[in-house]
Amino acid sequence: MSKLLQQGFTLIELMISLTLGLILVAVVIQLIISGQINYRIQNAASTVQDSGVFGLNAVTKSVRLANHGNAGAMNDETLYGGIVLSAQTTTGSGAMTPDGNLKGLKLGSTLIEGDRYISKNAQNDSAVTAYPKSDQLVIVYQAPENMVTCAGRNIKGPDRSLTALTRGWYVVEKYYIKKIASGDGADLYCSDALFTAKGEPVSQTYTVGTETTKIDTPEVLTVNAPGDADYGSKDGEMIAQNVEFLRIQLMVRNADGSSATMGINDYQGLTLDNDTTTAAPAHRPAVTGIKLGILTRSNEKVSDVKNTTYQVLDKSLTAPDDRYMRHVYTTVIALRNGGLGDVIQ
Repeated sequence: MSKLLQQGFTLIELMISLTLGLILVAVVIQLIISGQINYRIQNAASTVQDSGVFGLNAVTKSVRLANHGNAGAMNDETLYGGIVLSAQTTTGSGAMTPDGNLKGLKLGSTLIEGDRYISKNAQNDSAVTAYPKSDQLVIVYQAPENMVTCAGRNIKGPDRSLTALTRGWYVVEKYYIKKIASGDGADLYCSDALFTAKGEPVSQTYTVGTETTKIDTPEVLTVNAPGDADYGSKDGEMIAQNVEFLRIQLMVRNADGSSATMGINDYQGLTLDNDTTTAAPAHRPAVTGIKLGILTRSNEKVSDVKNTTYQVLDKSLTAPDDRYMRHVYTTVIALRNGGLGDVIQ
């Protein structure tokens, strides 16, 4: 019986095979690592975009309703004024002390006072200690129809009949940055409150499903639970994650028809003068719109983040070298309920 010839790999062939196998394994590992890095970058970019786009959209939708229910131009003296710039009174000229945007509004039996309840520059801590403080924006509008607030509360619109008209409920909404308890980080929040105008019928109720909201007294903010109506200090609802900084500017129209853009505190600090022989105005100018800017951050760290300086409207921010992806989003909102072509003499 003949023997079969048996042959195996030579040492050189085996070494070549092992080398090729190791090269293929290294390529596969590199592809996996590269895929994971690309996924993290794309996911980080997606979260930055989601926070910026949806956060701005949520604010813009409500701000466009600001001053609905009022007529004509608005400033810091307009009752229930769309952009809340003053509380019970505002800075006057001479011996005059004009009424403020929140004149007569109460929390329980107490008249609303303090910077927590009005629009203000540099009012709240930003996500990073090295940043300037963030602004807050407070708006008021009358519900044009049955709807929900930024915090998800049901509100009643106008009730029309052949013999009577009950006006829609008024809404106060406050947009602000809330810093996390420890470390760097912050989110965009909204708190709200409801009230009815002076002279409206008392004990109005509105029921949606199993939820009933009741307003007992005009110009008194609703209280569904202890402290619930205190929009100036309660947390409200988060509307966008990882929003590190918020900046607000006012667009105004002067008595001579010219326009300008300024910070809220600059507007509140304008010098007023009843002396008609000087150029100083007797009233602050009409607010026709706002500019809104935010800085958003990714929810995870990525490699090769090169930008560390960001321009949010008129504010320059230097971010920490923490490998988070960041982006600036800005928008301009015209207040169509604020008498766009009107001026305040």
